[in-house]
Amino acid sequence: MKLPPRLPTAIAVAAIAISTPALHALVSLEDGKDHLYVDATVEMGYDSNLFANSNRTGSMVYQGSLSTEFVRHAGWIGVNGTISLGYARYGSLKGQNYQDPKYTVELTKQTGRTTGSLTASIQREHREDVTVNTRDVSWNYDAALNFQYPVIERYSFSGSLGYSHIDYQDKALFTNLSTYSGSLYLYYVLSEQRDFFVSYRTMYSDEATGAYDIDKDLSAGISGKIYGPFNGSVQFGYQTRKPYGTVDKGTFNDVSANGTATWNMDRRKSITASLSRSFATTATAQSVEFTKAGLLFQDSFTSRASATVSVDVGQNKFLGLEGLIRPGGPARVDSFYSLNASYFYTLNPHVKFSISYAYYQSYSNLAYAEFPRHQVNMSLLSHW
Repeated sequence: MKLPPRLPTAIAVAAIAISTPALHALVSLEDGKDHLYVDATVEMGYDSNLFANSNRTGSMVYQGSLSTEFVRHAGWIGVNGTISLGYARYGSLKGQNYQDPKYTVELTKQTGRTTGSLTASIQREHREDVTVNTRDVSWNYDAALNFQYPVIERYSFSGSLGYSHIDYQDKALFTNLSTYSGSLYLYYVLSEQRDFFVSYRTMYSDEATGAYDIDKDLSAGISGKIYGPFNGSVQFGYQTRKPYGTVDKGTFNDVSANGTATWNMDRRKSITASLSRSFATTATAQSVEFTKAGLLFQDSFTSRASATVSVDVGQNKFLGLEGLIRPGGPARVDSFYSLNASYFYTLNPHVKFSISYAYYQSYSNLAYAEFPRHQVNMSLLSHW
């Protein structure tokens, strides 16, 4: 078997990491104020359904990534920056091979009364999309301003302003999307272990076709000690989506949810429950309400070995006239469940090995969108 051009290089990086003494950072400057980290991954696996549809086209996959992170924590502004490159080589589908760069920068303020961060990223992404049942390629641009301000001892505000733009390579099939969002949270300290909060979120989604959607969400929740042994954050609310410039008229509305709760059973084992429910826009400019719930079990057998097992269930409900399978027919509804199991072993402070298996099953009233998917993967991760 002939290895992809970059695979031997990545294997060499991992091999060197295994035999090299531990260091806290690859480079430290300015008396430890500046740090430079390097991460490299090498992966090999099999994917039985690369396009997430009923055709079930599979292939061996050789992939990996190389990233460099710069961290500076000096003064009242911190700087984090990352440059990375991800790549994949497909054994029987050469046309899907890719190299995807990613650039991120984050400015943080953790001192003073007002704290927060300013983030920006640019990324090229290849992915399989279960809502359009094929692979799409896009450049993704994101920026966000996050802040937190304590009013008095028991009250505090936090919020964010965000912008994202998805620029698809295949503009004949997919629709570019720009999204502007804003959120505001009011926290009230109930006790040393629990906070109550109310949040309001609004989002403006502008499609390249000229149509757009306005989402609003008012919710409330608890963070910290949720109930009994469970800690995390959960919120429930009421959401609306108003479409403009499309065949759909009126407003979509339903319950929204978001949160995670973790139970640390002992020093080794933990269980995390998650729930999310919201509106979204697909790559073909269709409105979808997605719902997902999951359980994740983690066990750290030793200081070097650990394993995770997770199960997720969910539904993608396509909304309005654009969501109909055919004119006058039923709306498309996809239900799914997935099972994932992973084993991790730390070879030394810089290198970790993992092997994983994932199974995904989609059920749909659109025949093309009903499919199973198996994924097996082995990887080496090196961190410096």
